[in-house]
Amino acid sequence: MRIRPFAAAALLALAAPLAAQDFSGLKEPINPDRPDFTNGPSLVAPGHLQIETGYTYTRTGSEKTSSLGEVLLRYAFDDRWEARLGLNSYDWIDTGVPGERRISGFEDPLVEVKIRLNDAEAEHRPHGVPAMGLLLNTTLPVGARALTADVWQPTATFALHWDLPAEWSLESNLGYTYAADSGQRFGQLFASASAGFQLNEKWGGFLEGYVFSKESADGSATHYADTGLSYQVSNDLALDVRVGVGLDKPHPNWFTGLGASVRF
Repeated sequence: MRIRPFAAAALLALAAPLAAQDFSGLKEPINPDRPDFTNGPSLVAPGHLQIETGYTYTRTGSEKTSSLGEVLLRYAFDDRWEARLGLNSYDWIDTGVPGERRISGFEDPLVEVKIRLNDAEAEHRPHGVPAMGLLLNTTLPVGARALTADVWQPTATFALHWDLPAEWSLESNLGYTYAADSGQRFGQLFASASAGFQLNEKWGGFLEGYVFSKESADGSATHYADTGLSYQVSNDLALDVRVGVGLDKPHPNWFTGLGASVRF
């Protein structure tokens, strides 16, 4: 594994001056949607801005990809819905094919809204009923020529959250994307389950699995598993690291990354 030095340095440089800061004035600790694939139904506190960012290195067969940015801006106007803007990451892709040039550029960004469907507090819901939310987004076809899908790709995701005993929780996503592959449209279904746990007041982690019905127009189902840890630097700052594997060919097929989230 080789993480680009400037990526790690940038995240550490961001975290250092923010560690002791109290930006939001909120007593509840920050609750990012990263670093797992699954999004929870919880919203940012109304009137507050949350920024989540990171870096991922992926190895798929002979192809190696670095993605820096992963910037997600989250702002809740009230306690029912949240506006989200996913700024496009910058990618470096080494195809592993002798003589083929490396591909680089910005991915397509996305715009999104998250809507809370029921009460976020377990004591205000019937026993066994999870917290529920709906995420609606679309990518914008403005990325680099080699990386853009050239069309809008809308996605709808149903998000669920259960509080479990012994500092565990369970979140799940069910979703559909009207995706595109080289100009050919196809429907993509996906599902995920992520078990979260707290080691103490500062450290938490997750174990996760997720599946796509296909990732290309003529592809088959793909399956992934990952795990990670998060560290609560302060109420308004969290750092994270994760590692995961693809369970299908080609091999090797794995990824790793790190990130930071801050709330204002």
